[in-house]
Amino acid sequence: MSGALERADEVLARIARGLEATSGGTKLIYIEREVIEEPEAGPDIGRLGLHEALEEALRRQGIERLYRFQYEAYKALMAGRDVFISSGAATGKTEAFIIPLLDRALKEGDKSVVVYPTKALARDQLSRFERLSVPFLLRVAVFDGDTPERERAAICQRPPHVLITNPDMIHFGMARSARFRRLLRGLRAVVLDEAHVYEGSFGSHVRMIMDRLKMAMGQELQFVASSATIGNPSELGELLFDRPVEVIEGAPRRRGIAYHALVSSGYLSRWTVVARLICLASREGLRSLTFVDSQQMCEVVARMARREGADVRVHRAGLLREERHEVEELLKSGEVDGVVSTPTLELGIDVGFLDAVIMAAPPPSFARYLQRAGRAGRRDRPGYILTVLADDPIDAYYERNPRAFFEQELTPVVFEPNNEEIAKVHVMAHAMALGGALPREAVPEEWAKAIELCLSEGYLARRGRWLFLTRKARREFGSFSLRSAGREVKIYEGSK
Repeated sequence: MSGALERADEVLARIARGLEATSGGTKLIYIEREVIEEPEAGPDIGRLGLHEALEEALRRQGIERLYRFQYEAYKALMAGRDVFISSGAATGKTEAFIIPLLDRALKEGDKSVVVYPTKALARDQLSRFERLSVPFLLRVAVFDGDTPERERAAICQRPPHVLITNPDMIHFGMARSARFRRLLRGLRAVVLDEAHVYEGSFGSHVRMIMDRLKMAMGQELQFVASSATIGNPSELGELLFDRPVEVIEGAPRRRGIAYHALVSSGYLSRWTVVARLICLASREGLRSLTFVDSQQMCEVVARMARREGADVRVHRAGLLREERHEVEELLKSGEVDGVVSTPTLELGIDVGFLDAVIMAAPPPSFARYLQRAGRAGRRDRPGYILTVLADDPIDAYYERNPRAFFEQELTPVVFEPNNEEIAKVHVMAHAMALGGALPREAVPEEWAKAIELCLSEGYLARRGRWLFLTRKARREFGSFSLRSAGREVKIYEGSK
């Protein structure tokens, strides 16, 4: 360990000297060194009573024993309890729910749905499930808006034990597709991974989708949430599922050494300093991921870094899916020095090991800082997390009080669970799933205001105890997005 620390210290010292050689007063002003030990070990997998095929698959992947928190999650999920797993990036939280879900599928034929906030993340995680699935005994599939029709038909003909999807697919699929509703029959468990994303209006939408699943499948559904460390896992779990959850906490971040450094931009723009850091990291042989907050600055920073000799690519919304996948593969294979990205790569898409994470500005919350920082230093390599401070008031405060930056409390993730403007969309969706006619008693009492809103705006018509969808509701339903509180307008130029 001491040798690794010395080498890492030398790398950071050279980066600091490279910054100071840049005119404009740029310098590294504070370093927080973090050393995280291996999480507490749990039992050997041979003592769990796993299905023999799953035990064999785990051993093939080099997993001989679980961490303590993974074992606690296994026991809780096998007992049917609702759980929130809170553990840092790359600490094994995904395996904490994968293993019990697959074990139950093998032993009892149980069906589960694992929900990711984006299509890209869902498809990226498929390989992790497939590595542990058992050929001919277990089926895992992704079903989303990008799934070809032929593949959809095959999935529906032989429903998988684990269906991987996103909230939008469940929302529209349950409302509009009898085939998708049949695919969910017999569902036992629902997992919301990356649950910290579900805040604000998006969180309200997802809560109501969970309510609709309970109404369609029955209250006996088991719910699981998983996230990197957040400030209020118990409260968020209850907000999402409308019932208490058992919180299981793992390690704050992956095992190993991490250097968290704050960089003063001096008299230069933060973009100039970020480009300089990318190049300094590249010269040290460090593969980097840089976060900026806008698509425009993503392109600008990448162009500046290339001028200084770094081979970097751009990853942002607005690129074609194939272009984004190509960039991810280049970074994973080590063919480029790094990638400059908007928050599109914040959610844990596997891009192989990264040595450095560079942030053009402190993220909006400390939880998001930890999420990004957790991408650096995986696979037993030291991680370097470099955050640039400029001249705005908050950055100036942390430049004067750098220790305070790392003493921030994790802000709670919250949303309004009964927002009637959002709930009206789900009243319409639930009615659509029932053929357009909805008995008043078939919806939660909390949706009463939303029903009145639907009636007053012409989305529902009342006849006795029945509520009927109107033509207006059917016509406009698709224009309501889960990612906002109101309708979404999309502007196209050609196919873009």
